[in-house]
Amino acid sequence: MNILKQFLKLPGTYVGMVVALSFQLIFFCVWLTAYDGVDERADQMRIAIVNGDANIGSKMAEGLQKNLPFQAEKEMSMEKAKEEMNNHAYDMIIEIPASFSKDINEAGKTNLNFHINQANAMMAKQMMEGAAKQIRDNVNKEIASYKKQAIVGKLQAVGPENVEVIKGLTGDSIGFTVHKVNDAKGFSVNMVPLMIVLASFVGAMIMSMELSKVAKEVEGGWSNFLSRQIINGTVSILLACITMGLMKGFHIEVQETVWNIWMFQAIVFFAFLSLTQMFITVFGNAGMLFNIISLSLQLVSSGVMVPHAMLSKTYQTIGELFPATYAANGYYTIIFGGVNLAENIISLLLIILVTQLVAGITLVIKGMVKGRSLAVEEI
Repeated sequence: MNILKQFLKLPGTYVGMVVALSFQLIFFCVWLTAYDGVDERADQMRIAIVNGDANIGSKMAEGLQKNLPFQAEKEMSMEKAKEEMNNHAYDMIIEIPASFSKDINEAGKTNLNFHINQANAMMAKQMMEGAAKQIRDNVNKEIASYKKQAIVGKLQAVGPENVEVIKGLTGDSIGFTVHKVNDAKGFSVNMVPLMIVLASFVGAMIMSMELSKVAKEVEGGWSNFLSRQIINGTVSILLACITMGLMKGFHIEVQETVWNIWMFQAIVFFAFLSLTQMFITVFGNAGMLFNIISLSLQLVSSGVMVPHAMLSKTYQTIGELFPATYAANGYYTIIFGGVNLAENIISLLLIILVTQLVAGITLVIKGMVKGRSLAVEEI
């Protein structure tokens, strides 16, 4: 009992208890509010329709654009549609081939092509695959009706008994082919963006907390702050090298050069370090609570579990403010291909600049307050 009393007398015991309780409370509040109403926002998923057939295909394209439960837009060419898909403008492309009407009239069968972007959240890919099957079934019903009317009209002279036989035809006319755009081998690679975001941020959060403890034991001022940035930069570079080695060791195929991946990961980790350091610099020990909140917010708003389009506007905006979104987007590009890393790198560098400025300004203000306090004590 004496040992227990000693534990209860130390503030660290209560800090640990508060942190544990805070994790549970924060994750409950953030995750359940972020994912509330996600199913109702499925209509925000984006689909492009590319029609190469001026006859039946034209009518079908209009019907799809009008009736699909998604944001559907027409594109003039597959090249343009794929370019927009690589820029994350579309989750799927429906391609109606130029020979669509000809194949229906001559062979009685044809194919629809569905191009699904694999550089996306697992939920988005699964939704698009399900939608492709449903669209195929609906188009089959329409084409079956069209074929029956056309054949019945031509065979009216043959006799009513043959007409009834024709009306009983139920064979499917439309097949479908799913093309996985920006595909990568293996299920495990889908988890890499989430794994990198989670591991990098938690590592940065713990490192910033430990460095803040050490910083109190050494000389303060700007030399203290700059020394921490040198340590942060060095660790970021080393971590990038380790990440590269792990990806190679686990045979993860990449679509970018070694230099680009190394530079991107170093910037990602330094951005996480700058963010976690800022909260601790501004709020002291209470900054850990803000880091826990930001961890939870980034996991739900980064687009690695639920697509951005299915989140509320509030969480979409939150995602744009934190580095995890750009880290995840960058790793989708590294693993699956698509757009280059430049836009994500620029966004991460901007976050680094802002967080470093906030931390620096906070140090200046705290230094001025401390100076005035010492002056008052001397008087």
